[in-house]
Amino acid sequence: MTAGEDNAALSPRFFEGRVLVEILTWDWNLSVGLSRIGPRKYRFQGGLDLVRTIRLEGRIQAPQEHRGHDIQVDVSPFGPEMRFGRRGLKCVGWFDLPFEAHGYRAKLLLPEADLTLLAVALSATTKYVHIWTRALDADDTRIHNYALSSTISEKVKPWAGVD
Repeated sequence: MTAGEDNAALSPRFFEGRVLVEILTWDWNLSVGLSRIGPRKYRFQGGLDLVRTIRLEGRIQAPQEHRGHDIQVDVSPFGPEMRFGRRGLKCVGWFDLPFEAHGYRAKLLLPEADLTLLAVALSATTKYVHIWTRALDADDTRIHNYALSSTISEKVKPWAGVD
């Protein structure tokens, strides 16, 4: 259950721009390779590209118009130099509605220090990803909040089509 769901009124606005994803599988990807692209200071140990991500494969539970569609969610770590807010990034990820050959996809940003914690949570009880956007009517929608949970609130179950 995510914070605030127990006390939230179930007005249609409560669900606006919200997506509920059931996690089916996940994998922790690590990619290491020699790099000559980009400034040396941005490469790991001066000459390596090092990329760690967690990829979730899931199924959209809600909203109903997107229910049953598969989605790929990539969780990408960021370092302490990343800034958010007025002078930085204005979102914690992106949600892509399908177009042409691409399916549903989302990218979530997570502090790199918490990547291991996420892997532990996914290994234990986490079953759902809750994603909040401003609206789901654009090709590329910014995510302003996301959460992971092992259950969903009783108040949210009818919206999510879960008994």
